[in-house]
Amino acid sequence: MIVPAGPAQYEFTVKRSRFIGEVWSIASREEAETILRDLRAIHADARHVVYAFVIGDESSELLGMSDDGEPRGTAGRPVLEVLKGSGVRNCMVTVVRYFGGTKLGTGGLVHAYGDAAKGCLARVETEERRDLRRAWLTCPYERHQAVRSSLIDAGAEIVDESFAETVSMACLVERDAVGDIRRRLSDVSRGTITLTVEGDDGIGE
Repeated sequence: MIVPAGPAQYEFTVKRSRFIGEVWSIASREEAETILRDLRAIHADARHVVYAFVIGDESSELLGMSDDGEPRGTAGRPVLEVLKGSGVRNCMVTVVRYFGGTKLGTGGLVHAYGDAAKGCLARVETEERRDLRRAWLTCPYERHQAVRSSLIDAGAEIVDESFAETVSMACLVERDAVGDIRRRLSDVSRGTITLTVEGDDGIGE
């Protein structure tokens, strides 16, 4: 999952209206609300504080947006579309507008808010954040090498192996890869080996 590595800002003026776009790293709606509260206090004289956010991966994403008084669909929606198109997640984009006295029209607003989002997202540094889960399994000795190869091929990191009557293995797996790993294990064991995943909520079933 690609997330912001830090903040970024982009500012410009259209017909004397000042637009300030900013990127924020967030992990929850509550964090977004705190940032917005602070931002509205800092920019108390601004006419609008528009925002959009994407939290989580595609399988469990949480979306939010607001036009904050601009005509419906002219502010929050274009910001959200730009954010979704960027592929950056756990991210909120805010656009503060100081009204310059000249109305921009619906098309002008869509362009301005979209450009503000594009500008600050183009400037933000990102990093990949892996959603790793601990996982465990046991297998008979004759399946050990096949199971080990399947785990490694699927990107799992084997952190412990113990050898008794059977082989016990502990590993770190990416949440998005759990389904693939379970299918691979089923193939090499004819369904006899079960992967147990930390916090399992039916992942990859």
